[in-house]
Amino acid sequence: MSAASAWASGPIRSSSRADIPSARTASATKNLMKDKSHRDYEKYAREVKQFEAEYGEDWDGTMIEYDTEFVGLPEYVAAAFVKGNFRTVLQWLSKGNLKERANAKCKDGGNISLLLLAAMNQHHDLMSYLLLNGADVNILHFGGDSVLTSSCINEDNTEAVRLLLSWGAEHIESGKQMIKERKLAFCQGILARGNVETANLISSELGGRRCVIVGAPSTRDDLVGKTCVVEEYIEISDHYKVRMEFTNEVLLLDANRLKRHDRTPQDPGYYVECKNNRLTRRAFKSNEDCRAFIASLGSDVGELSKVDPDADAKAEQAAADLLAELGLGDLEGPSSSASKNNQPAALGKKKKRGGKKKGRK
Repeated sequence: MSAASAWASGPIRSSSRADIPSARTASATKNLMKDKSHRDYEKYAREVKQFEAEYGEDWDGTMIEYDTEFVGLPEYVAAAFVKGNFRTVLQWLSKGNLKERANAKCKDGGNISLLLLAAMNQHHDLMSYLLLNGADVNILHFGGDSVLTSSCINEDNTEAVRLLLSWGAEHIESGKQMIKERKLAFCQGILARGNVETANLISSELGGRRCVIVGAPSTRDDLVGKTCVVEEYIEISDHYKVRMEFTNEVLLLDANRLKRHDRTPQDPGYYVECKNNRLTRRAFKSNEDCRAFIASLGSDVGELSKVDPDADAKAEQAAADLLAELGLGDLEGPSSSASKNNQPAALGKKKKRGGKKKGRK
């Protein structure tokens, strides 16, 4: 069952037992099994078999308790997301532990994670923002599938797949990482659906991965230690086509010159921050610059979005300055007065400037 179908089917258990669907979801899946000609019949059968193995064949209609080890994604947030109302989503993320909320799942929608919702709807900056703030790139949903596995199935989703691969996503199905034979069959299935680019991308070992160059031609020693992203595998020459980070230079390199180097919140290569409930992407000239910027924010994952820890104080100060310029200093509240006492010289200058403006009026 696709993630979108799971959304309408009902809750499943949390990540600790994510490979077993809920009674309600399993019941819906069992009904879908009546159509043996359906392309996903074998998957439906496997999911129901998993459920019956744990609860017995007479499970239908029984009450089963589920774990709640993850933060539940409110339905209004999920609905806002689908409608493109990111302000509501970002506000909700900021109101609690950001790392926990970045890993939130909709328990009444097949345990779909916020990361998967972002991938399904091709909101790539939000995907990056979640990953930068501690979202598990391999978080599981209905049936125990990873975000990458589900995203590969969806058509026209290659950019999301590339993003996930660069962050170290793995192909997980029914709670287990795909073995080589299963991955080959999976690629063939994607190809049969007409998604050629995604099939070609994931069929090679380093396709879509972020890598560091460990060896370069003698004329390009400057490339060693630099990072790149693999765009595709050129089978005829047995080379990878890579695009260098920061310079966008395109090269053809042997596999033995590349080493996988996944993005992490501390070494992402770029940064997406939230300001006034809007996402802004920040680019850098090098990994060193990016890492230095990240280090300046603090080391705690989940706090990275707080680019300016003094934002509230600065906003309050700006409001006080504006009142002073307008000659309305007497209307300032207690907190503004306290701020004023802390910086008498600065506010004095502002007041003087405000007096002149008022005189010209």
